[in-house]
Amino acid sequence: MQQLSYTLENAEGKTYLREYVYYVGSFHYNWHKEIELICVLNGQVEVCAGGNVYNLEADDVLLINANVGHATLSRVPDSAIMLVRISPSFLKKACPDFEHTEIRLCSKAENRQEKRYAELRRCMALMLLSQLSDQPLRAFAFDSALYTLAWTLLREFPPRRQNSTLYSDKDDEKHVYEIIQFLEEHYQEKISLQEIAKHWNYSSSYTSQLFKEYVGINFYDYLTRIRLRQATRMLSETDMRVLDIASENGFQDLKSFNTKFREIYNRTPSDYRKSLAEEHARYDASFKKVFINSDDAFIMERIRFYAEQNGSILQTAIEEEAAPAKPSGIDREKARMIACQLKKIAESLEAES
Repeated sequence: MQQLSYTLENAEGKTYLREYVYYVGSFHYNWHKEIELICVLNGQVEVCAGGNVYNLEADDVLLINANVGHATLSRVPDSAIMLVRISPSFLKKACPDFEHTEIRLCSKAENRQEKRYAELRRCMALMLLSQLSDQPLRAFAFDSALYTLAWTLLREFPPRRQNSTLYSDKDDEKHVYEIIQFLEEHYQEKISLQEIAKHWNYSSSYTSQLFKEYVGINFYDYLTRIRLRQATRMLSETDMRVLDIASENGFQDLKSFNTKFREIYNRTPSDYRKSLAEEHARYDASFKKVFINSDDAFIMERIRFYAEQNGSILQTAIEEEAAPAKPSGIDREKARMIACQLKKIAESLEAES
């Protein structure tokens, strides 16, 4: 049994790539200098990133650009993700200006089965499986999958020059992080946007706008998700009454708790508690990612399914570029006339014989 997780370093000892598979648990906001490619293996996952909210399902792929704050939330139990983080320095080999660009990549129900998304899933799966393998050629298999992944990203989702002022003000960025830390520590208390804005010497409207721009959801929605995160933990770990859990986590009453819970999880807190399997109740207990191991039959089946998909778009592109140019309309007409003449000659020869 192996943990589905690995990290690679360059010659200078710096991490340039990391990949892992995990069950989505706690709702925590973070950002980092690597780009992050997410593939949902199972369940339903909400991702708040770069001023947007993405509701992802199985097979969906999403890219989060470097230094973009984000948070994930599992909407149903057993939601699992395969994730790759890549240092921008790696992609600068092919795109020297990569650090000043952004990639827009998010699949939807109507396009998630397109070849370009299937190729990303295939490469991610092959990279992971090659790391689990003990075959002597595994390094070549990994490099092939990694470079195909990079090629697919840059060709099928061309980087665009960043034209946003997002994260340009370091003071604003620092204050947003401080507000988030405050909410993490005081979510059980009565908190208002007006009080937060006053504390950081902002207007309420600017604070709301700033929070939405950096986090992807508004102030009160974020606070609600923190409270729900704690509430789901209590639902899975304790026998406390639902009413007491609501009160313990900053909800005014049971009705508001039930309403918000249903909005996010599409079920009541009581139904959610019943749906939790005992072996997965630990996912939020430590407030850390729960990595999946290679003995998880369902997850391994999904990963192998991705890896076995045919029709590499890289191979298709190479074949198209290597193929001779298609004849023009005039050439095709000449070819048709020649074919007709040859047919008549063949028919006359056949008649004579």
